[in-house]
Amino acid sequence: MSFSIVMNFGIIIQFWLILITIDEIIALSFNQPRFCPNATWNPLATTFADNNTVGHMPFGIFITTDNHIYVPNRDTKRIIMWSTMSKNPTKQIPVNSSDIWTIFVTDEKDIYFDYNSISTIGIHKLSSNLLNDIPIMETCSRCYNIFIDIRNDIYCSTGTHQVIKKSLNNSLDKIKIIAGIGIAGSAPNMLNHSSGIFVDTNFDLYVVDYGNNRVQLFRLGQSDGITMAGAGSSKPTIILNKPTEVILDGDKYLYIVDYGNKRVVGNGPYGFRCLVGCSQRGGATADRLSAPRQLRFDSFGNLFVVDNHNNRIQKFTLMTKSCSKYK
Repeated sequence: MSFSIVMNFGIIIQFWLILITIDEIIALSFNQPRFCPNATWNPLATTFADNNTVGHMPFGIFITTDNHIYVPNRDTKRIIMWSTMSKNPTKQIPVNSSDIWTIFVTDEKDIYFDYNSISTIGIHKLSSNLLNDIPIMETCSRCYNIFIDIRNDIYCSTGTHQVIKKSLNNSLDKIKIIAGIGIAGSAPNMLNHSSGIFVDTNFDLYVVDYGNNRVQLFRLGQSDGITMAGAGSSKPTIILNKPTEVILDGDKYLYIVDYGNKRVVGNGPYGFRCLVGCSQRGGATADRLSAPRQLRFDSFGNLFVVDNHNNRIQKFTLMTKSCSKYK
């Protein structure tokens, strides 16, 4: 075999290994569907789970790419899990924490959750075997939202008007402040009761700024946020009232829980619009929400919303006929 052939073969192998590495890095544990511009969801939801399953005033939800659904029951100190296509819970996972608000589940099925006890506040991890409860990060206030990026950094949206992060690959890594200065305010570098967070594959951070009625984007390495939706945006967006959650779809369009307006809104090629709960009148009927908190997509594009004051999880089905093409 000639030297040039060996070299070319080596380059091919290296390129193949790089492709595998990239594919592994960008693997996500949650769903980011892509929708056509005129996608709609059935305004009449079905109740996926009620208070008999998820307890009183649920807050969090997580749906994996294989459609395992996790919801903390704050009353029983358990995380309720549904397996793919299951209508009834398949597991009730006990956790040593009271009043869980938020969870994040990795590809390895490790469960991260906000931990609250008399002596400690922070984040714990429940390993995939559901046996080992491991402290991950201790914080000065509770985490209202947790996110893990593709570098395996974990983020916490704190009650001190900040977003912090820590590497999960290095136990000695110190906690870093990513957004906010620890004082409530409306300046570009400030937050007022940060809530939902989302980190994209460019490591740009989206923060729901609950007290300022806006969603802020903090580019990697930048301390000043850009208002992407709500009050103070340089472009016409949508009026928000105490938003609590933001997630991105596969095209990086925003989906926001507009808590105070009792609805879910989103944007697309034609701007922002209301998606569900559009009467903005709270209630317990199938078309209404009362204090919605978090939302997630399943792999089919259906929208699951935590309907806090109605003690239920609502499922809004994607109406595929509303699209000329569903990606």
